[in-house]
Amino acid sequence: MIFRVAVLLLMAMLNAFAFENSAESFPEFVDFNGRYRPLNSMENEVTNALCEKKKCVGLRPAALVQRIRNGSADSAPVFRINRATTVDILHLDPERRTFMRKEFEPTRSLLKQYAEREDSRPLTQELIRLNYALDLYDSIQSDNFWQKISVEREDVVPQRLRQLVAERAYLRWNLPFVSWILTCIAFALSLLALWKKNVFWKSAWVTQSLVTLCFAGIFIWRAVVGNHLPLTSLYEMILVLVLGISFLGVVVSVKFGLQAFLAFASGMCLVLSLVMRSALSGDSFAVAPMQLMNSPFWLSLHVFTIASGFCVLILSSLLAHVMLFSRVLKKKLPMETQKLLFSMLGIGFAISALGTLLGGFWADVAWGRFWGWDPKENAALLVLLWVLIVMHLKAGNFVSHKTLEVLSALLSVVIAFCLFGVNLLGVGLHSYGYSPRLLVAFLTFVICDVGIISVLGFFSRNQK
Repeated sequence: MIFRVAVLLLMAMLNAFAFENSAESFPEFVDFNGRYRPLNSMENEVTNALCEKKKCVGLRPAALVQRIRNGSADSAPVFRINRATTVDILHLDPERRTFMRKEFEPTRSLLKQYAEREDSRPLTQELIRLNYALDLYDSIQSDNFWQKISVEREDVVPQRLRQLVAERAYLRWNLPFVSWILTCIAFALSLLALWKKNVFWKSAWVTQSLVTLCFAGIFIWRAVVGNHLPLTSLYEMILVLVLGISFLGVVVSVKFGLQAFLAFASGMCLVLSLVMRSALSGDSFAVAPMQLMNSPFWLSLHVFTIASGFCVLILSSLLAHVMLFSRVLKKKLPMETQKLLFSMLGIGFAISALGTLLGGFWADVAWGRFWGWDPKENAALLVLLWVLIVMHLKAGNFVSHKTLEVLSALLSVVIAFCLFGVNLLGVGLHSYGYSPRLLVAFLTFVICDVGIISVLGFFSRNQK
């Protein structure tokens, strides 16, 4: 009961923050960047355009837009530049990365010229974002801009109005953030359960069950807002993966106990911590590209199936991490755990292979070819080949159990490359997920995970 009250209080605080510094003169809904949306959706996009963060100079999106509107933000360094080359091109102070509006005035025309170039290089993309941010900043200070984008409730059809209200509530409550907090609490409780299992084990399981319900609610909520299954973006792919991992982890841990629970709880806590700022915050419900939506049946079936397969494979990788850790502690591994690991690899492979095949049917409808050796397709094939190698080594008894566990643990890195690394290459048909923050999160995860697996493999000992 106390825990439930604490969660409600946390949500109430988040809801209160959403209203902080809101201006009564602002419209409730706006027509911005090609679609009707609630005001807080536009505020999030403005903040992301200026500094690519949830906050700019400590200001929440609503407060930032209000200060831009009344001119008090002109003396604040709200524009962020990530690359030193961009700073050099615009003749700005090389020792800084945040700048005020007036500092761009001498080179404004030069920035416009660079931003008109059409290529996908990160430098050009940053110049385009910066030029867009400056235009948007100037527009917000204009009365004509607000008159033009303002949308009255009476002008919106009832069904669309319900979707707008649902989107506004979704952004205010920020359930992904609440779910991340609950995930960290569940992981902490599972660590304490190693000390006193009877006291903390059930609390950890119940908390993680709440996380599962939260992500299920997020999935349904997004379906209501978008009026279609939320399976069309990298953001939504992450949500489905986390939902699947959480659900399967809760179910599996009922039979296999604390060891299995620790595997997925630690993985979820790490993954959400890395991608929270880059993928699970400030979402603006962007309209999916036409090539994604012209075949919604095959797209939804493909994404759901391959996400389900990846969920099982990620769980098997996390379990392999725990098994290596048990070896370091010189604890005897039960044969049941090893059988569970390779059973999950087999199930995950079968579902992922089916999802990849369904992706070919979708590609045939969307792009007119079943398989085009696109980097994303190659990465999905790499995941399947990696699992096949592990399973064949197991079937032939070619390597020790410890080596198989190391290879199974490295599967998380291979899947991370398939989901995120390919998008960061900036090439192919799946380059829509690039962002500097995602690059940092991806590299951090790969380096940390490979380092952990290397240390565990080095210090662990072979045992049956």
